[in-house]
Amino acid sequence: MNGEMPAGPPLTEWVAPEPGSAVPPPPIPALNAPPTFPPPPVPASPQRRRRTLVRAGAGALALCVAGAVGGIVGAGLDDPDARSVAPLVVASGPVAGDESASSASLDIRTLVDKVGPSVVNVSAVVDGGGFGGQSIGTGFIISAEGEVVTNAHVVEGASVVRIRLLGERDAREATIVGIDPGNDLAVLRFTPDVVAPAVVFAAPESVRVGDDAVAIGFALDLDGGPSVTRGIVSAIGRTMQTAEGALDGLLQTDAAISSGNSGGPLVNAAGEVIGINTAVATSQPDVAANNVGFA
Repeated sequence: MNGEMPAGPPLTEWVAPEPGSAVPPPPIPALNAPPTFPPPPVPASPQRRRRTLVRAGAGALALCVAGAVGGIVGAGLDDPDARSVAPLVVASGPVAGDESASSASLDIRTLVDKVGPSVVNVSAVVDGGGFGGQSIGTGFIISAEGEVVTNAHVVEGASVVRIRLLGERDAREATIVGIDPGNDLAVLRFTPDVVAPAVVFAAPESVRVGDDAVAIGFALDLDGGPSVTRGIVSAIGRTMQTAEGALDGLLQTDAAISSGNSGGPLVNAAGEVIGINTAVATSQPDVAANNVGFA
């Protein structure tokens, strides 16, 4: 540089006009005027900002109920020889414009009495390349013959799976009928002593933003029965990214959900299942966003 200032753009000097000229003086800049900048370039293919999910936290894989879970049970997920022996029970309504279910008075005690017996604690002994461990989650009974739906991430890689029914101290052995990691769904089966209390699914078209929502599950694997939290359906049809890929068709809810809730039911005011609690959003790495769960 040799001590010289680098060359810059040429300066334009203002020259006083000749007497009698009508040329006005240059404008005086306003005090504290904000600087001006060129508009930012428009990307050729804008992408949606991604947010991640923390599984085993909870949320809700929105169920096209009979279509999603019914198809999974019928096809046995990755086991084509497995077949459900009983159809899922799906509510007959309401349809769009029918306010009967969405406006039902929310009676938490009655709802828990109705759905609680169908909710089970799920524990799995997971093999992990020499680093085995135990996974804890929730499931719910979908057929009188003892079929249970839970999240795939609760039982994936498990060598032993057990379920514990409401009011029982001892766990029962369960088998994995099929598993679909891409949709984070799994179906288990146990042998009930009597007819198992299956849940009722809400008609998919009945779920609307603002509806009451109650999450039931074994949050943090606390002693005793499942935890119950309430909220609303915050949004419908969300898509979120996970380490395994995208989960779409999600219900968003502000009902509090935590580790251990995974695989449990999200139900409406009538006690009908509208989703499977599956994940929570993160606002920062390893920091869960407040009241943003998915089912």
